Amino acid sequence: MVSHSIPMGYESLKSVLLHTDPNLRFKLSQRIPKIRLTEKAVPLRIESLSLNGFESVINSQTYRLGVYRHYHTEDIPMSIKRENNEGGSRVDLDQYGFMIPIPFNPILTGDILFHTKITIDLQRDREGREQHYQNSVRRYEAALAKINELEREGKTIEEFLAGPMTDEDQRIRDVVKLGTEQTQMWIDEFRSGLLSLHYRRHRIAPPFTCFLQLTIIQGDVKKIQRYEYNHKIYEATKKLNEILFANRPVIIVNQFQSATAYVLRIPIGLKISANSVYGYNNQIVPFSSILDSSRTLRRLDIHFVEDDFLNFQHSLVKSAEKVSICTFKAKINMLARCVTVVQSNATSLQVSYAPLPEDINLHGNTTRIEVFHSPLPKEVNLTTFLLTVMIIKA
Repeated sequence: MVSHSIPMGYESLKSVLLHTDPNLRFKLSQRIPKIRLTEKAVPLRIESLSLNGFESVINSQTYRLGVYRHYHTEDIPMSIKRENNEGGSRVDLDQYGFMIPIPFNPILTGDILFHTKITIDLQRDREGREQHYQNSVRRYEAALAKINELEREGKTIEEFLAGPMTDEDQRIRDVVKLGTEQTQMWIDEFRSGLLSLHYRRHRIAPPFTCFLQLTIIQGDVKKIQRYEYNHKIYEATKKLNEILFANRPVIIVNQFQSATAYVLRIPIGLKISANSVYGYNNQIVPFSSILDSSRTLRRLDIHFVEDDFLNFQHSLVKSAEKVSICTFKAKINMLARCVTVVQSNATSLQVSYAPLPEDINLHGNTTRIEVFHSPLPKEVNLTTFLLTVMIIKA
């Protein structure tokens, strides 16, 4: 008996694609060119989307780009082994293996710039880095020698940290805490940096070849693809996100976030309709350019990292149903200012100290403010905090 396959109709294909996992859709589109136009036309639905510097995380699948260093010898620094195992360098490298600072990469059409204040003198950066590497090697080698000395004497690191200490012990105590393996890894890291500077200064070819690596991670499964390193990571990131997201209708996302602090490499015209957004306070205005303005956010979580309060008056904050503001310990006194500056119609406004959101929880609505707290950092006085809020509000 001969079986015949019946081609799927256009409407049926659209219906199937609409309910297919986005990562599977990307794979099908790459393998079956005939469905690419249809696949792009069908709205993409994503549960969680995280667009970061050189990786995109879509639901539970990660697409990560890096520079893999393939050594021609067996003498590979421990830090490079670790970096290669994690997908390669997250920044571009020059021909000598020297890291190219991210701010030196150009901004391409469609990119979103989060930070405009980064300025680096390349020559001064190299000189400063060389001095840092040299000082660090000496400090970490001294710490490793101390660890070995403790082992010979049958003493533990905890006993050493309990004191008494000399001035030299005080200088290396934080490194000694790391233990042998971590300390040795950092020594390798600093020496590798010095070697890159040595290769550059004397125009010596390094003992490795760089490849551009794409690592696709799903649970415990990793798929690795390597290419000649004839495009920079930022260019490859742009291309990857164009393949995934370009020329689509508004992408429907439940949770959207970005952990990059400098620039987001995205295709021209990208639009996202999100329920929840998580980001830094300097990302609020840039995010608004890609978020569908017709959709009200159910939740907006802001990590306060810069002393810029004007962003809290943006319409994105004002219209969100729930707003949560979190900050570092060093900036906790700024929370009072955030409470008074934020312009929001939210039914719930939560302000918290990182890393534990229960440390300070301030919920507010149009009629009352309730404060719930567990033990605060000793530097923070709850009464003073609330009094500051009341004074500024008045």
